Amino acid sequence: MTDNYGGRLFNMAIVLLGIVAAGTILKSASGVFVPLTVAFFLMLLLQPVVNKTASMTDKMLSRIMGKFGREHISKESRLSVVFSVIFVLLLFVSLSLGIYLLLRGQIALILSKSNEIMNNIVVPIKSWMVSSGIFGDSAAVTSYINGLAESAMSIAPSAAKPIISGVFTFVMILFLTTFLLIGRRRLEENLEKNLKSSNYKRIMQISDKIESNTHKFILVKLATSSITGICIGLGLLIFLKPQDALIWGSICFVMNFIPIYGSLIAGLGAILYTMAVFEHGSFLDAWPVIILVMAVNNTVSNAIEPKLMQFKLPIGSVTVLLAVIVWAWLWGAWGMILAVPITIMLKVMLEAISDNKWISALMET
Repeated sequence: MTDNYGGRLFNMAIVLLGIVAAGTILKSASGVFVPLTVAFFLMLLLQPVVNKTASMTDKMLSRIMGKFGREHISKESRLSVVFSVIFVLLLFVSLSLGIYLLLRGQIALILSKSNEIMNNIVVPIKSWMVSSGIFGDSAAVTSYINGLAESAMSIAPSAAKPIISGVFTFVMILFLTTFLLIGRRRLEENLEKNLKSSNYKRIMQISDKIESNTHKFILVKLATSSITGICIGLGLLIFLKPQDALIWGSICFVMNFIPIYGSLIAGLGAILYTMAVFEHGSFLDAWPVIILVMAVNNTVSNAIEPKLMQFKLPIGSVTVLLAVIVWAWLWGAWGMILAVPITIMLKVMLEAISDNKWISALMET
């Protein structure tokens, strides 16, 4: 009995060491793993569009060759697949560039309102800090706030580095996605030739399950994020100028892809900004924005999203919360966005290769 207990402790220690080692590798080599993971999920998202485009292109090539008396035997030929991949990726790049330029221009408008933000947000907070006496006298509070401002300004000169790094990451993601989309069919054909029929079917079942769950989650988040962004943006038109309402609607759309935390952060930002620049009242006169943001987020997360899902998410809310924290620590903002799809994929794989039902039960909490 002692030997069995010691063996279990040894196995647990090995598992923990493996988890720590994997986390260390993932964090230290995030520059490689992040683009590869993003490209993988982007491939899953774009694959149906590529397949549809390839089918349409193949039919068009068949008609063209038929007019010249030549037979087009290959269904979804290699030429049509390559063309469809390039076409779909060009559309994706155009859409991404448009969103980037829109957000960049609108963020510049927010930064131009720095005086209003200072007078309507920072000054009231400073006055409260002084009147409460918790943070010291007026001189101490002023020194503390000035120190925060100087720290923020010191970060500004290096702000271009993440942008430059982001451009290279985006290019790498596109490069990897192109090869994954083009090479996927060849990989499946090679697996079918070189593996036993049972092993090949098992791999394809796991792949189909991962793809199905990931598709459903991403498409539902796309729909619910759109609803969130549009509703909050339209509601803010009552208090803000159209360009300001547009930027905060866009921010709420993007941030909603981050589970739990994203909508909270975006909603809080929209509330504070509206209170800062609201032209027809004081600091507290924009309180209906709080009701608007809470109503939209609660309706989307508790009513619309479960209805659109039409399937039980294979991981529980506690697992989602922990996954976002862990992957944010490993990969930052990318980790927060990818946390749920990665965790869904890991659960499907663990269920397929392990007979331990307690793992699935634990991840469903």
